[in-house]
Amino acid sequence: MLITRIKASNFYGIKDPIEIDFTEGGDKEKIGYVNKGKERVSLISGFYGANASGKSTVFNMIDTVIRIMLSKQQDFVTNPNGIKEETIIAFPNFSSEAKDKPMVLEVDFIFDDNKYNYFVTIINDGKEISEEVLYKNSKKVFSRKNHKVTFEKRVENKIGSAIAENIIAPKKSSFLSILLDETSDISVFSNLKTEIGVSELKEIKDRVCFITDKRSVQMGQNNINGLIAFAFNYLNDAKTQEEKLGAVNSVVKYFEPSFESLIIKKGSDNNPINKPFSFTYEAKYSDFYKNLGVMELSAGTRELVAYFSDILKIIKNGGIVIYDETSKYYHPDMEIAILSLFKDKNINQHNAQIFFSSHNHETFDLLQNNQAHILEKKNTGITISKVSDYDVRERDNIKRVYRLGSLGGVPDTIDFNRIINNLL
Repeated sequence: MLITRIKASNFYGIKDPIEIDFTEGGDKEKIGYVNKGKERVSLISGFYGANASGKSTVFNMIDTVIRIMLSKQQDFVTNPNGIKEETIIAFPNFSSEAKDKPMVLEVDFIFDDNKYNYFVTIINDGKEISEEVLYKNSKKVFSRKNHKVTFEKRVENKIGSAIAENIIAPKKSSFLSILLDETSDISVFSNLKTEIGVSELKEIKDRVCFITDKRSVQMGQNNINGLIAFAFNYLNDAKTQEEKLGAVNSVVKYFEPSFESLIIKKGSDNNPINKPFSFTYEAKYSDFYKNLGVMELSAGTRELVAYFSDILKIIKNGGIVIYDETSKYYHPDMEIAILSLFKDKNINQHNAQIFFSSHNHETFDLLQNNQAHILEKKNTGITISKVSDYDVRERDNIKRVYRLGSLGGVPDTIDFNRIINNLL
């Protein structure tokens, strides 16, 4: 899977529509790209900007549109206090100018050499889908307006007009997610997803890896979600246990020579904190007389344990990694080493794609000017530009140009110093 374009309006910090294209014209091979016909698709895209400039919002945009495509939504959810709340599909922009305006999300992507365009409109403060359209290879597969679903004539002929006229979409879920769900009531209309040619899209969930800190921050613990997810995947998949642990152990050992291995074992089912099961999660070191609790590991080691096997899986099979703040825990050289995997044709043989954000200016060296995106938050909401939009050349020192503020997206540290001086 490759994402070639994303677009959004009235979503989180985005008010006016923003659109990001990850392709460029040309059929010659170029490092960091994969050729698709008469254009190249970027395999590595970096996002830069000051804190709260909108980098995470862009990644959340990708996360949200893919989740809407694949996952049925419940009408209500129960919050941690036991109170039933209406499900919010996606958070809109809450500025006064955006009130009552629809939220629009759109993505172009390539899956198994087929080109798709997916468009969805969300209303009622992010609680209801009003419009949805899916194109495959420039031909409309279906469209949806409120509950009513319509098909292109060729598709309608294939499934029969009597069936097509009786299909409706729920207000909380995308019609595509209903199509792809094996347990959906729509299965009474035969195998509709196969008939209209979208059955391959159910595999997207195994081709996308999101590494963001949003949910972990809500839990008050850095990368604990990734650590727990790795343990659950390891314990629930006996076939690949040795492979997963072997990969993580070898990488961690490279950066911590005295590290020997992780020890993950299923414990008692009597777990007082309502987890599916309890487990021990420890690290063994050659020069320690006892094992170390996994949360006592360094932040960088925890990050490796939490996510590196997922990254390897995507590189091995092809797909997308969305990695927010790769500079948070890693040494700059290690961060660059991980990102460089996606540029190495000998390693990245299945054209895995990575979208990352970083505060490390050295990562500019990995990118062409068309692959580096600068974000800023202004009165009009989040704005985004590429380094290639400015009067700079590929051989210019982009790091220096960026730090001087010529490309935008840098904090005003002079004003910050003034504020701190006043406080003191």
